[in-house]
Amino acid sequence: MDNKMLVRSILSLLALTLPLFLPLLAGTAVAETTILDPLDPNSRPYTDETLQVDTTKTHDELLREAELLFQDERPLDARTKLLLALSKNPESYQAHGMLAAYYIAHVHHFKLALKYIRRALQLLQLQAGPPPYGDPLTAATHAHYLHLLAESRLSLDDYEGALAALDEYESYNYYQNWYPASRAWILMKNGKIDEAIKIARFGLAIGVDVGRNLNVLGILLSLRNDRDLSIEIFRQAIAHEFSLGSQEGNAATPLNNVGEVYRETFQEQSAERSWMQAVSLPDGCQHVLPSLNLAIIRLERLDLRGASDAVDNFESCVAQFPLRNGEEHRALVHLIRGRISLYWGEVDKAIEHLSTALQRQQWFGRIGTDIEDLEAGALSSLATALRQKLRRQAVLHPSSESFMSSLKRTWQRINLKIRSWWLNRRVLQLLIDDLENAEDIYIRNTDSLLDYSLLGDVLSRMPAKTLERRITLFIQEEDRGPAQNYYQLYLAENKLHHGDEAQGLNELREIRKRLRKPADAAATLHLVLTMAQHIRPEDAEYEDLLLIGFTLNKMSIPSYGLRLPVNFSSSTGERPSIFDKSPFLIDSTRQHEFLITHGLTDTGKHSLRFNSRTGLSSPFVVTGDDLSEVILKLANEVYAKPK
Repeated sequence: MDNKMLVRSILSLLALTLPLFLPLLAGTAVAETTILDPLDPNSRPYTDETLQVDTTKTHDELLREAELLFQDERPLDARTKLLLALSKNPESYQAHGMLAAYYIAHVHHFKLALKYIRRALQLLQLQAGPPPYGDPLTAATHAHYLHLLAESRLSLDDYEGALAALDEYESYNYYQNWYPASRAWILMKNGKIDEAIKIARFGLAIGVDVGRNLNVLGILLSLRNDRDLSIEIFRQAIAHEFSLGSQEGNAATPLNNVGEVYRETFQEQSAERSWMQAVSLPDGCQHVLPSLNLAIIRLERLDLRGASDAVDNFESCVAQFPLRNGEEHRALVHLIRGRISLYWGEVDKAIEHLSTALQRQQWFGRIGTDIEDLEAGALSSLATALRQKLRRQAVLHPSSESFMSSLKRTWQRINLKIRSWWLNRRVLQLLIDDLENAEDIYIRNTDSLLDYSLLGDVLSRMPAKTLERRITLFIQEEDRGPAQNYYQLYLAENKLHHGDEAQGLNELREIRKRLRKPADAAATLHLVLTMAQHIRPEDAEYEDLLLIGFTLNKMSIPSYGLRLPVNFSSSTGERPSIFDKSPFLIDSTRQHEFLITHGLTDTGKHSLRFNSRTGLSSPFVVTGDDLSEVILKLANEVYAKPK
C-alpha cells in the first residue's frame, strides 16, 4: 500500500515536471562536437560553440539541466542537452523518454515521438527487467512511458494501439488523474460510446480532471444526439476552465465544442459567438478547429472576407509556435482556403489548395473527425472545383480564337471532365461504403468536413433510388426544421440531373422560399444558379435568378456556365456578331438590369462600358484593339473579386 502511494506521488511529480520536451535547432557544441538526432532520418548535424563547456558534463548533469530548461520554457536548448546526453550514453532510457515527450508537446512530430518512447520502454526493460516493478521510481517511470505511448499512438490515429497501451497501464494498477478522461476519449475514437460515457462520468464522480471529463462527456452526449444535455455539460466545462484562470484554464476547447452543437442545431449566432470567444483566448490556436469552424459558418452565409480573416488570424497565431510541424492543421487550412477561393471565382487557386489538402499529412487523434472525413470533404470540393473550371472555360474565353487554342481548350475540357467524374465517383463510394451508411449526409454532422451548401452538386450524380432511400431515413428522424430544406434540395437537384426537370424545378422554387437569410446564403446561391442552368435564357425567370446570384456572389455566375442577360448599344449602330459567343447574353426584347455600350476611341480602339441601371454593380470600362479580347477583359472585370 505504501509503495502504491509512493508511485502515485512520483507520478504526480513527473506530471508537474512533464514539460520534458525538446528543440531542433540551437544549441550546444563546439566545432569538434556534433549534435545529431539519432532517430530522426531528416536530422542534420549541427554545432554551437556556446556549448563547449557541455562536452565536459556527465550524462546525469545534462539530464538535470535539460529538465530545468523545460521548466524555464526553453525546449530547444533542453533538446540539445538531451541529444548530447544521448551521445554520451546511447542506452539512456531517461533521455529517450524525455525526447519522446518533447516531440509530442512542442513539435507534434508524433512518428518521431513514437520511435523514442518505444526505444525508451525497450531500454527500461533491458536494464530493469520486465514489469511489474517493485521499485517505486521505476514503476512511476514505466507508467509515464505507457502514457506517452498511448498519446503517441492516439495522435497517429492508432486508436486500438492507444487503448491497448492504456489497458496495459491499468493492468499494473497504475493511476493518475488524467486517466479517466484520456480513456474515455480513446474509447470514443474506438466507437465505444456507452463505455466512454461511463468512464467520463466516473472521472467526474471522483472529482479528477474535471474540465477534460466534462468536455469529453459533452462530446459523447452530442454523438448520441442528446444535444440539450450536451450543451449544458459544455457550459459547465467552460465555467470550470475559466475558474482556473488564464494560465491553467483551457476554455477554448469546450467553447469550440459547444459551438459545434449550436451549429448542428442551426443556432448560428450562438455558434459564432462561442468560436469568436474561443479564438480570442490564449489557448485559442492550440488547435485549428475554432478558426476552421468560424471560417465555415461565415462561408455558409457568403461572408468571404470574414472567412479569410478567420484562417489568416489562425495562421498568424500559430506562428508563435515555430517548433510545430503543422501536421495537425495544414491539410484543414488548405481545405478551407480552397473553398474560399472557389467562391471568389479563383478556381485554379482552389484546385491547388484542395489538391494539397489531399496530399498533406493530417492527424486526427485529438479531434472528432478522421481521415475519411477529410478525404470525402476535399474530394467532393475538388470535384466541384474541376466542374466549375470546366464551366468557366466554356464562358470566359475569347469569342474568336485560333485553331490550336481551340484544340488545346477542348483537350483541357476532356481532361477536366474525366478527372471530375472520377473524383465524384470516389466521393460517392466513400459516402456510401466507408462512412457508416452515409452518416456524413446527415446535415451538419459535427465530425463531417463536407460542404453542405454545395453537396447537392455531388449527390446529384448518385443513383436516384439510392439517394432517396438514404435521405428518407434521415427525414423521418429529423427534428431540425432547417435541415429539411437541405435534404429536399439534394433530392430536387438529383431529379434535375436525372432528367425530371419540371418536378425538380418546382421543388427548388418552394425550397428557395424557406431558406434563411443570411445563414443559408451559400445554399441559396447554389440553388438559384442551378435552377438557371435548367431554364431557357429567354425566360424572365432566368434573369431573376441571375440577379439574385449576382447580388449574393457575382463571381460564381460563370462557375455555373451562365451568361448574364444585358442590353446593348453601339455608336456604330450595329451589334458585332462576335457577341453571340461572348460571356454576355445580348437581348433587345426587353429592358435588363445591365447595359453594355460599345464605341470607338479617338485612336480607333474598341471601348466597352458595363453599367447597372439600379446601382447593383459599379461601372466598368475597358478598351483594346481586338474586340474579342476586350469582351473577355470586360467579363473578367465584371466577375472579378472585389478589391
